[in-house]
Amino acid sequence: MNSFYLFLAVAAILSQNARSADILVATLTFGSPWIDVAKIAEVLASRGHDVTVLAHASQKSDLMRKWSTLQYETFGDPEKPPSVKEFLETLPRKMAFSSSDVSGFLAYLNTSTFALLDFTEETLSDTQLLRKLKDSHYDVVLTYAGPSCGPLVAQYLDLPLVCTMRSFPMGQDIRATGCPNPLAYIPTVSSGLSDRMTFLQRVKNVLVYFAFSTMSQLFFEKSYDDIAKRTIGDNFTISSALARTEVWLYQSDLMFDFPKPMMPNMVSIAGHVAQDINPLSEDLEKLVQSSGDDGVVLVTFGSMVATMPAEIADMLAAAFARLPQKVVWRYTGTPPSSLGTNTRTMEWVPQNDLLAHPKTKAFVSHCGYNGVAEAMYHGVPLVGMPLFSDQHDNIARMVARGMAVSLDIHTVTSEEVYQAITTVISNPVYKENANKVSSHLRDQPQSPMERAVWWIEHVIKHGGLPHLRSRAAELPFYQYYLLDVTALIVAVLSAVLLSCWKCCSFACVVCKRSKKNAKLKSK
Repeated sequence: MNSFYLFLAVAAILSQNARSADILVATLTFGSPWIDVAKIAEVLASRGHDVTVLAHASQKSDLMRKWSTLQYETFGDPEKPPSVKEFLETLPRKMAFSSSDVSGFLAYLNTSTFALLDFTEETLSDTQLLRKLKDSHYDVVLTYAGPSCGPLVAQYLDLPLVCTMRSFPMGQDIRATGCPNPLAYIPTVSSGLSDRMTFLQRVKNVLVYFAFSTMSQLFFEKSYDDIAKRTIGDNFTISSALARTEVWLYQSDLMFDFPKPMMPNMVSIAGHVAQDINPLSEDLEKLVQSSGDDGVVLVTFGSMVATMPAEIADMLAAAFARLPQKVVWRYTGTPPSSLGTNTRTMEWVPQNDLLAHPKTKAFVSHCGYNGVAEAMYHGVPLVGMPLFSDQHDNIARMVARGMAVSLDIHTVTSEEVYQAITTVISNPVYKENANKVSSHLRDQPQSPMERAVWWIEHVIKHGGLPHLRSRAAELPFYQYYLLDVTALIVAVLSAVLLSCWKCCSFACVVCKRSKKNAKLKSK
């Protein structure tokens, strides 16, 4: 009997090894997109897969220290960090309090794209690296689809591609999947709209969509295609590379986003980066407990915007000072002069742990995706003051769910901030709605991370999932929108109506002539 159990154990081990795969991660290795992919890569490595990350040589030591279970293939000068890294880390700070409209976001995209193009060219120009990757016989490429040359790498290596992403501001995923995108009720990324739009809002939604789409095709895609032509060949384009995606892992779900059409290979993994809740430090726990029944308000504007103009900081601090709650504010630099005794500023806060604490009553936030996702999961009402990018969309969704109030940080007053925080705490509707959202998010048969890993392994097991890809992406626009069929129907109907009109006209002429001849004969 013992031999039998030993046989089963060995068989299980061999079976696990047989399922291990070589996975290539080709994406930017800094910022939140990297964290989103790295978390999945870590889990894949823990399941016995060999996960290799394509990284700039200047970052290898840092990556190996933080993500030691992963392997690395490098390119570029180890003494010269890529310019896009510093750019993406500093630009949000520069534009956070200078622009909150679509034009500002367009300027951000335009500027960031130039830095990304340089990074892409540096990657694809390394012929020795590409040759080594081709000889390594990977099973799949995993990438964060937006700011990455991962899709082109996958196309060059002729490997199945899995893309994880939050949203494509310029709609490349919509075109790559052929998924219907009715603008009447699907708000365009960065429009700040909900699925219930007035006429003028629908006009704005259409204009924003076509502005982004046009900019994407005339500049973004063309630029990437030119780089691919110079480095890896004429047959490689970013649109065709994205169209090869086997599975799209979207960091969104029906509680965060609005209902919309989806293709079979579009999978929700919202919340996959969620971390376990840890106890607060002794000092912070003491502060939270000292709040009594009034509780705590958490304030943070994200890791990329830790400071702000003095006049805005003073305005916010004055509002917080009037609250009966204790306030924990992630803020660096000189404390505002109007800072109240109830407010503690900290250079870093355990955001997820504080949001999970039962004494946290409200969350004042710039509405970055991770913060919003954590607030939804823990059922904490929001006061949102979006700064740029998708943050306007995020708060619009929370307002639509009835668990948030939105303010414009560029024009809001201290009194309005105070009233908004007081409202979401004192009005039980906000907490009830937040709890409903939390209940829905927690009620899942499979965790988001388990779902992400299952789909990647499913792609590996079958060598791709072409049966899930819609034919729509391959159709020219006139076929997709049935313009040729419409033209035929219009032509046939026009011909029939013209024939009928001609016949009727001829019949009328004949009748008139007959009557005229009859009159002449009667005379």
